[in-house]
Amino acid sequence: MFRRPGLVRRATPYAAIAAVLAIALATGASSLVVFPLFAIVVLSVALFDDRPQLFAVGAASALAILVISVAQLGPTSNLATAVFEVTVLGVVGASVQEVVRHAREAEGSAEKKVGELESIDHRLRLTLEAATIGLGVAMADGRWVEVNQRLAAMLGRSREDVMQAGLLDVMADTDRGIVGDALGKLARREIVRWESEVEQSARDGRRIPVALALAAISDSGSSEPLILVQEADISARKRLDAMRDTVVAVRQVIVTANSWDQAAPALLASLCTHLDWDAAQYWTVEGDRHALKLRSSWHTEASNVDGLDDPARNLSIEAGGGLVGRVWQSGVAAAMDDLAANDFEQASAERRAGLRAAVAFPVVSAGATIGLVELLARGVKHTENDLLSMLSTTGVEIGQFIQRAETEQALRRSEADHRAIYEHSPIGIARVTSEGELLEGNRALLHMLEHDLDAMRSQAWPDLLRAYDQAAGRARLAPLLAGITDQRSVQVRAATGGGRWLWLQLTATSIPDATGRPEHVLVMVEDVTTVRETQDRLAEALDSQRSANATLEKLDRTKTEFLSIVSHEFRTALTGIQGFSELIRDGGLEADEVRAYGGYIFNDADRVNRLIGDMLDLDRMESGRMSIRVTDVDINEVMSDVMTRAGSSSAVVVEFKADLDPRLPIVAGDRDRLVQVLSNLVNNAVKYSPDGGTVTLSTRAEGAFALMSVTDTGLGIPPDEIGHVFERFRRVRSGAAQSIPGTGLGLTIVKQIVEMHGGKIWVESAVGHGSAFHFTIPLAKEHATPLQRRHA
Repeated sequence: MFRRPGLVRRATPYAAIAAVLAIALATGASSLVVFPLFAIVVLSVALFDDRPQLFAVGAASALAILVISVAQLGPTSNLATAVFEVTVLGVVGASVQEVVRHAREAEGSAEKKVGELESIDHRLRLTLEAATIGLGVAMADGRWVEVNQRLAAMLGRSREDVMQAGLLDVMADTDRGIVGDALGKLARREIVRWESEVEQSARDGRRIPVALALAAISDSGSSEPLILVQEADISARKRLDAMRDTVVAVRQVIVTANSWDQAAPALLASLCTHLDWDAAQYWTVEGDRHALKLRSSWHTEASNVDGLDDPARNLSIEAGGGLVGRVWQSGVAAAMDDLAANDFEQASAERRAGLRAAVAFPVVSAGATIGLVELLARGVKHTENDLLSMLSTTGVEIGQFIQRAETEQALRRSEADHRAIYEHSPIGIARVTSEGELLEGNRALLHMLEHDLDAMRSQAWPDLLRAYDQAAGRARLAPLLAGITDQRSVQVRAATGGGRWLWLQLTATSIPDATGRPEHVLVMVEDVTTVRETQDRLAEALDSQRSANATLEKLDRTKTEFLSIVSHEFRTALTGIQGFSELIRDGGLEADEVRAYGGYIFNDADRVNRLIGDMLDLDRMESGRMSIRVTDVDINEVMSDVMTRAGSSSAVVVEFKADLDPRLPIVAGDRDRLVQVLSNLVNNAVKYSPDGGTVTLSTRAEGAFALMSVTDTGLGIPPDEIGHVFERFRRVRSGAAQSIPGTGLGLTIVKQIVEMHGGKIWVESAVGHGSAFHFTIPLAKEHATPLQRRHA
């Protein structure tokens, strides 16, 4: 009533004040009497957020009160009362307006909050509805607070039905308990999240597998949290998993079974178990393809459908009759989700057994339907097209298995017709499975190997089979069980039961089944001992002759190389001796020149002497005529002496370094021969090192042995030559090394001496980085440490 627009709203208070003033003046009423009327006017203005208007109306009311007081010409106390009334009127008006202003601000803030909450609620609802999974909020006891349409659609219910039912009410009986326990733990805040795969019941009774996640929503204002419910329909995934497992199980049965009668129980059980059906029947086409007859059946123990099979065995279903008859006629898998809507004879028997749904698929062989498999369920089923497609493929595989099993049986029967051929053949004949098991062996084979059939199977035949495969491998032929088709022969050596050894020629041929795959292997065995022994003697004689020829050729090459090296070394030394001798003989030389030339002659003569000594030493070593005199030897002292002599006589300037272990014990060896070994190694290191190179000699203890090493920074040895450096007359003939003189006997002698001491020698080298020769010599027993003696 106070929200009057424009001038009317503004003028009304003044008109009211004027009216009250006129009445007071006309009636002579005191200001105290009319004060409530003025207060009402001021308060009515204060309810509007208009401060100037309030001040103006308040001033007018105060003036009117003062006018009334003056008009009455009362005592001074009346005037004071009027002033008090004016003051009260102003304070009340201002206070009321302030209260109204704050109330309106609070109202605006509340309206804003409500708008924000409504916006958030709207967005939340949009989010719930836009989710691709089922979402909802529930109380701790499972009562729904909110659910989205997706969750309701998953259950085939309206949102209102779901809200009324509650979370636990839509759970399958088997899962209701565990979900209730989870809600209890979430309510008690023992856990904050719970996930599992469970089943829920749709409106039509179907069980829907879902991935269920429950999470507690924190709410400080409530003793029990709200529960966020997330559900994802995993029916498609479960269905795909079940179909995949079914295919694997069916194939496993097919692979391991030999006949349909053997495979039927396991195969029908696999279909029901993995696809969640209660019973299965196999109908076969009989009577010149005029009718279907029940051949095999299976059902779960819990299904209680024992009364189904007996009536079914008495049925003879024609093409087009009932579900299996229609599938037989069309050759296409089909389903019947509600048997109650059908009145054919077979459906009546199935309904009496408590079955509600069925699916059938053809078993196909060579393009023709030879039978049908029918799956039956007590509950509601909605059969998808992908399941029908998988079952159709399975029907083809089952048909192929049945055809193969029947073919194998026919082949096994035909084997009896050929038994006389096996028994009366003049050569040994064996028939073997594709796994290598001996099926049959004729009399000629058993007589040849002097075994009965049991002994052949348990021992002789496996040995013969291994011998065949080994011989075939050497000849690069296929193993016996690899599917032989070329009828090649393999000769093997085998022992008879009487202990004689025979050479047998085995010729194997694979016998395929109707599909072209090997069913068994036919092996013909001939005794070729006489022929083979003659061939072997000839081959041995030929090999012996070839070996002798190779040895002679090697000796001839060695002799030629030896003569070449020795003649070169002798010729070089004798040329020097002869030349310098002629210079001295001719005279006219200074004394220093004579001494120098004499030194050259001495060096060349010493070179010839060493060459002769090396050849004699090598001959004595190889003939066993050389012995060593074992004494205690300080190997560090020997190393130092050899290094000193090599440094003073070397034509190549190298730096010698010593890394000798001062704690190295005494070794047991022939000092002169060890000097010979080290001198040879050091001279080689110097000879193959460039000017300015480094030769390092080192020693250390290694268990019960002393390890000596001579390392240089010379030319190095190519990788393909390292394995031959200790062979006689073997020298590196590549690069700069081929111009360095030598006989190739030094390292051969070194190796012989080291091995005569009971040690080992080896080399490490890299081209361009030098070589390191290492050898070991036993420590003297009395100088070895306890640990060294223990490992000596």
